[in-house]
Amino acid sequence: NRFSIAIEAGEKVAIIGENGVGKTTLLKLLVGELQPQKGAIKWAEKAKPGYYAQDHSADFAEDVSLTDWIAPYSRITAAATGEDNETLLRGTLGRLLFSGDEVKKSVKVISGGEQGRMLFGKLMLSRPNVLLMDEPTNHLDMESIESLNSGLEKFSGTLIFISHDREFVSSLATRIIEIKLDHQIVDYRGTYEEYLSSQGLD
Repeated sequence: NRFSIAIEAGEKVAIIGENGVGKTTLLKLLVGELQPQKGAIKWAEKAKPGYYAQDHSADFAEDVSLTDWIAPYSRITAAATGEDNETLLRGTLGRLLFSGDEVKKSVKVISGGEQGRMLFGKLMLSRPNVLLMDEPTNHLDMESIESLNSGLEKFSGTLIFISHDREFVSSLATRIIEIKLDHQIVDYRGTYEEYLSSQGLD
């Protein structure tokens, strides 16, 4: 209510707050899954958003191999960039920590963490310049979190993400938006540590 915000290109914005305050709702409004009852959301003309949802089980309902699941996305990227599709496909799966016979297993039997890695690979192949991610570290093991963190640190576009992982937020965020239980919104430009200090919570 009465919330207005402009996010600049290249910012890494963490949306934080207790469960149930509306963080996921805000992200769904930004990606167009929900429509605002009042007001409007406007993207820059050249913005190309990519969305990582918190619940992505429906993406893995079909019984296909990891290679076959991600192949359509690599083909589109290869056609657009002139890269060799097989090289791009193998390289993407390798960066997602899948190799050898692992790439032949069905997406229906992979863990939640492995699903997360596959979705991140799909996002990267679509070459978005805005990433919106809802609890991306959920179900990930430490190796996967470190790999994701490294990838997002190198990402030159705009990142808007929800996370309860303090270390993850600390390592990435250049701006903090906290939604309070009373639905007041605090918009702070700075790191997570600086934000905590500003709130007397360090």
